[in-house]
Amino acid sequence: MKKYIYIIANIVLVSMFTSCEDDLNQIPLSQGTTENFYSTQNDFEQALNATYSIAFHGSGTYGYGNRVLNLSETRSDNYYATTQASRDWEGINNFFTSLSSNGLVREAYVSNYNAIYKANQFIEQIALKGNEVIPVDAERTAMEAEAHFLRAFCYFDLLRWYGRVPLIDKTLSPQEVATVERTAVTEVYNLIISDLEFAVANLPEPDAIAAADYGRVSKYGAKGILALVYMTRSSADYGIQGSTLGLDEWSKAYQQLNDIKASGKYAFSDNYEAIFRVEGSSNKENVLVVPYTQNTGNGVGSNFMVELGYEPYFASLGLSQQGSLEYRPISSSFLSTFDETDERRNFGIVEDFTVASGTLAGDYFDRPTSIKYIDVSRYGNGREDWGVDFIVMRYTDVLMLMAECTLHGGGGSQADVDDIVNDVRERAGLARDASNITLDQLFAERRKEFFGEGTRWFDLIRSGNAVTTMNAWKNLEDTSNSIGTINENSLLYPIPLQEMLAAPDLYDQNPGYDN
Repeated sequence: MKKYIYIIANIVLVSMFTSCEDDLNQIPLSQGTTENFYSTQNDFEQALNATYSIAFHGSGTYGYGNRVLNLSETRSDNYYATTQASRDWEGINNFFTSLSSNGLVREAYVSNYNAIYKANQFIEQIALKGNEVIPVDAERTAMEAEAHFLRAFCYFDLLRWYGRVPLIDKTLSPQEVATVERTAVTEVYNLIISDLEFAVANLPEPDAIAAADYGRVSKYGAKGILALVYMTRSSADYGIQGSTLGLDEWSKAYQQLNDIKASGKYAFSDNYEAIFRVEGSSNKENVLVVPYTQNTGNGVGSNFMVELGYEPYFASLGLSQQGSLEYRPISSSFLSTFDETDERRNFGIVEDFTVASGTLAGDYFDRPTSIKYIDVSRYGNGREDWGVDFIVMRYTDVLMLMAECTLHGGGGSQADVDDIVNDVRERAGLARDASNITLDQLFAERRKEFFGEGTRWFDLIRSGNAVTTMNAWKNLEDTSNSIGTINENSLLYPIPLQEMLAAPDLYDQNPGYDN
């Protein structure tokens, strides 16, 4: 069984790291508690573990994987997720303008800032006491690099959802936080890049990370996120003070991705299914993952696969209720893009199934459901105890991002792009016949390769054609006239209402939302 140390940290430290989970005005540890806690290397290790836990696992069982499946995947043209029961994700997919009070939108804000708070505190304490408490320089520097990575990871997540956010790079009192306005995107990026550069320079190679610590970030995980930062900054500026700036840093991104490729630490899997069924370090596609494990009794399992799942399908596997009573159908226009022999569709999507008995018994036809991450061999004790890791970045993504950089003039050749796409197609059981691939064709291939993994919304934004593409999808899919207006303002989520009310007149709201 997998044994990941950091994922139980939040349980261990729950009584030590008390803070307000409801808004940005978190209450820091008292000076006495801070001094008493950071007195041994083990204290620092536990504090770092707690930072990982919040950054990757969020609070409870709702973590980063759940978040991107809701805010990215469900927002995109991959799903037509209308509902009869007023679920939180309906407003995401239907482009409601009342999303400032949406719980899913708020979770992304609160969880990221809670992790940033922990990272800030760790960085401050290791500067104060690290030399004394952690005598081995390499260990101390690597731990500090992890904290810098986690802070950058969370700020990048915030930028992509909300655009301008308050930049807080040290622990503050609630009164001090209440004076920090939304910060220009460029300033937040300066911290993100600085943090990631420190992380890249000081994080270990992946094979230097102990098996028990699988899931900790390596230097190449940091390089992958840094590449995404450069690519996002370089993408078309929509004029909304969002994460895209219209810069030309494609060559910088290409270099980071090429370093991952040149390291020889990762490999392109020749089997699509194996990417999602082989665990741990033996899966050479895994560049950055959020690890989970089942049957520990410590509440460190996942349930992100429930987000896009469907209760009758879980029942057809003989599983107990998973909480997916409301169906999120895959867009018919997306399904039509697959060749019938495409192994990605055949492995990752089920359309017809039978429930043998129980309240959901019956035959289900034409119910396309994403099942890519549903692996019953890693099902534990109930719906919140799946031992399936969430893949943040895999090696195929690295290669296809390199191809994207190449098509923007960042490095490499057209032949390189065609080879990458043909490798992906060949693995899917398709003809190796791609030539002179364009950006539009590359994004179309990425859509089929990464559906159900939380990347599609970010891909649309980087394409520069998010509004056009989403409106074309709306015209094809929205037969019930459920989808609201989609324009440039729709590319950001609103600042959560509770944050707006916590410090009246401090923040301006993103345009296009009710409050």
